[in-house]
Amino acid sequence: MVDACFLINWSRFRQRNDLFTLYSRLVIPSVVFVEVKREPARSFISQLLATKTLLLAPRIASVDSLALRLFEAINSDPNLPSIDPPEAYALAFAKVAGLPFLTDNVAPKAATLFIRELSGVRVYDSLDVLNMLYSGSRLREKVGEFMREVGVRFSRRRLRELGLA
Repeated sequence: MVDACFLINWSRFRQRNDLFTLYSRLVIPSVVFVEVKREPARSFISQLLATKTLLLAPRIASVDSLALRLFEAINSDPNLPSIDPPEAYALAFAKVAGLPFLTDNVAPKAATLFIRELSGVRVYDSLDVLNMLYSGSRLREKVGEFMREVGVRFSRRRLRELGLA
């Protein structure tokens, strides 16, 4: 399961297709898909849809009800960053389908630590994915490339955890 922000970021990364050494297919909910409006993300997503490496998931009522509960629980907790409705839907879909959720927003990962209903849901951001893809000096190189090409800065704490800072 993938969120718009993750695909937008990876669309700018020259090594974006390395993602498919971890996952043969990604799934994007239709409510998330409509959030992607700019290039190069639209072209990247179109290419993935055409090659069936990205699947478009329809809206499902049972996922909607879980997404609403998660949205309310996350946004009512002052200790958690807020989440938007499409992101809550994708997180709920990941839970129901038993899929990892790829997102560069902090709210879903934080929510899995505090909301019991989300225990066991795996949420990965780009740094987690880069760490799964590469190791050693190659990881350091690819993280640097990702930050330069995408314009994302990973926290010093996270980089230190991986021995990169």
